[in-house]
Amino acid sequence: MAEEEEKAEETEQPKKSKKKLIIIIVVVLLLVGGGAGFALMGGGSEEGDGHELEVEQEAHYATVEIDSFIVNLNENASFLKVKLLLEYDVDVLEKMGGHGEGGGHGGGGHGGAGAGGGEAEGGLPGVLGEREPMIRDAIIRVLSSKTSEEVLSLEGKSILKEELIDAINEAAGADEALVVNIYFLDFIVQ
Repeated sequence: MAEEEEKAEETEQPKKSKKKLIIIIVVVLLLVGGGAGFALMGGGSEEGDGHELEVEQEAHYATVEIDSFIVNLNENASFLKVKLLLEYDVDVLEKMGGHGEGGGHGGGGHGGAGAGGGEAEGGLPGVLGEREPMIRDAIIRVLSSKTSEEVLSLEGKSILKEELIDAINEAAGADEALVVNIYFLDFIVQ
């Protein structure tokens, strides 16, 4: 009996050592693979081209409502009434010297537009408020250059949005895209 027990112990030891060897090999492979993946992804290198920071940061947007515009269209008898909600990048606004969300300090609050989600009571935030007359002028120029046929189609509205975004960013003096989207709250052609 004692001999059988010794043989059983001897056969268990090689099985255990094989399991240990396999586990060690798997762990080493995982470490080597993980290290190679980390090195390929650029991890650990302090020298970078700055793209890592941009990828990790999440864009922070806020919105602000602008009073209604009523303009004659580029034809004799039609006019357009439009109310806009601007979506802007808070980080770009802060870079331009603005106060970001809730920090508007310009645009005296004329008209009865309700406060949107990012401006100080009654005005546009930061540089948007400081440059409000120029921005309103740019919006009026773009809107009044259109015909009713151009603004009534879905494609025409998309083009109009892009032109308005470009005109507002230019009027605000933005090097980067300050206003990133526009939403039509009211859109009436008569």
